[in-house]
Amino acid sequence: MTTTNVCMEHAIRVWTRRHSGKWLESDETELQAWLAAASENREAYEKVARAWAVAGSLKRPVVTDQPTSSVEGLASAAATRMDVSATGEQHRGQRRIVLAACAAVALVALAAPIWKIGTRWWNGPEVRLSTAKGKPESFVLDDGTKVLLDADSEATASIGAHARRLLLTRGEALVTVTHEAWRSFEVVAGAGRIRDLGTQFDIDALGGSTQISVLQGRVEVLTSRGEALLVAGQVGGYDSNGNLLTQRPLEAAATRWSAGQRHFEDERLADVLVRLTRYHAVTFTFRDEHLRDLRVSGTFRIADLGLFLRTLSTALPIDVRYLDQQHVEITPRDRH
Repeated sequence: MTTTNVCMEHAIRVWTRRHSGKWLESDETELQAWLAAASENREAYEKVARAWAVAGSLKRPVVTDQPTSSVEGLASAAATRMDVSATGEQHRGQRRIVLAACAAVALVALAAPIWKIGTRWWNGPEVRLSTAKGKPESFVLDDGTKVLLDADSEATASIGAHARRLLLTRGEALVTVTHEAWRSFEVVAGAGRIRDLGTQFDIDALGGSTQISVLQGRVEVLTSRGEALLVAGQVGGYDSNGNLLTQRPLEAAATRWSAGQRHFEDERLADVLVRLTRYHAVTFTFRDEHLRDLRVSGTFRIADLGLFLRTLSTALPIDVRYLDQQHVEITPRDRH
């Protein structure tokens, strides 16, 4: 039996048990582990879920010796033809396997004409969230989760029947999740994913990395290069290739951008200026690329561009040169 068939057979068994009234917390834990183990597992489970949305509630497990629904009848007819040469225990075992495989095919076939409806029900409709330059904004999703989106940022949210997802395409978001044990919440940003485990956390999508700051609870960080657990009071993340970044303590003022201020703790100058461009229509260039890695610490009001840049040039060995109103060059400080 192929891997696909094995996944589909298991997905059918789990789905029907989940709706049998005998589902336990330990069953949910096992299911989530199985879904996370391989993309094929999740795909098989989602196919069964979409078919369920179209075919309606099943009154008994799909795998049965006396099918009564039209879908089960399709599976039974195929299985009967293959049972002619089988006997005894082998007969019953083969029949159950064929029933499961045929029922899966029949369910998916029924779902195909309205596949998009099933997808919408399972994943939820996509809602675009965006903010203008210089104007952070708060949003409340359908499940009660709050998203404070920084200025000049963009995300897409989808709240479905059994999955909740936020895709951060640009900028920064402070997320306060309404925790639901039966419906996970996941943020996709850059080269990785952040899975909520009952939490308030901040995601900052910078040019070459994604930074996660956990204010309450904990999150699981997953990329193609590894996994990490961040708890309240920690900062971590990953680079554009999915490599995990070194974890460090979270400064108490780290999310003051939500109050019109911005706190930086040993941040790269290049990353600081990226955040500044969310509030001002200006582009920064560096005459010396080494200046990008200068470190910035402190709390600043970011609404006043001139004051911000004067403060930076006082604290760092740099000069700020306006090429025009929208272009600023950062140069090494003239020693003469």
